[in-house]
Amino acid sequence: MKKRKNFFTLMLIPHSGGRIRRIRTSKFAFSASIFGLIVVLAVLLFFIYDYRQMKQKVARLHMLEKVTQEQREKILSLNEKVKDFNQTMERLKDLENKLRSLAGIGGESTQIKVEALGKGGPEYYSLPEVAPEEGFTSSDLLGKIEENFASLETQAKEREKGFGQIEEVIRRKKDLFASTPNIFPVQGWITSGYGWRRNPFTGKKEFHKAIDISTPWGTPVRAAAKGQVVYAGWDDGYGLKIRIRDGYGYYTVYGHLSHILVKRGAWVEKGQIIGRVGSTGRSTGPHLHFEVWRNGKAVNPLNLMVEPLG
Repeated sequence: MKKRKNFFTLMLIPHSGGRIRRIRTSKFAFSASIFGLIVVLAVLLFFIYDYRQMKQKVARLHMLEKVTQEQREKILSLNEKVKDFNQTMERLKDLENKLRSLAGIGGESTQIKVEALGKGGPEYYSLPEVAPEEGFTSSDLLGKIEENFASLETQAKEREKGFGQIEEVIRRKKDLFASTPNIFPVQGWITSGYGWRRNPFTGKKEFHKAIDISTPWGTPVRAAAKGQVVYAGWDDGYGLKIRIRDGYGYYTVYGHLSHILVKRGAWVEKGQIIGRVGSTGRSTGPHLHFEVWRNGKAVNPLNLMVEPLG
């Protein structure tokens, strides 16, 4: 009886009413079979799980490879753009040098320091020539670009500073030109120049600090430079007179006018009509008495003119 307890009998009863089959197996064999089945199922489940994990990792790897390739292409494109910007910086450098030459920067009259103006060009920051098929990694390319980007940024700031200084010089020179009395207030002919002459009223030799331009009565008188009217009225020998502070140490005087068309304190532009020719004061006939003063001293107006007298 004890020996029989170590065995199991499995009965297979078909639904069709066929023969009943009996399978006799030992308890150890049955337990081993169940254990083996459990082990097989566990191993099968492990492989299924591992397969799914590998499949997901492979899909993720393919996606990362695709992203890496796209990033590489973008980095290569960025590399080309940085090289193009490098060339643009060189062109800007050449343009800055030309503008500095035209503006005359560096002379004492500009009173602007130019030692700190931008210097640069491809010789200061060169980028690698990289083709997509070469063995450069994205990290290599990014490292090269990052190395040069700081230089490019510095050069861009220096270019901006340089152009700003050029703009300031040009603005000052433009303002200086507008404030310099270098156009004739009227057209005509000079009857008495700047320098020593014999006074037409006294006959004595004297220094004439102006030029007298003969022209018909009523001819419009234009401001030789922009500035502010500091005097407009009667002044003994000058007759009707206008005095303008033009800036940069310049003053201009317009005498013997028949009419004054501006008021004291008014600002006038270069070429603006400010009066009309006359013969008021000590004058022998219609003409314009025109004086130019610089830093408290009379100067010859003809030395400043940039246009012919017709």
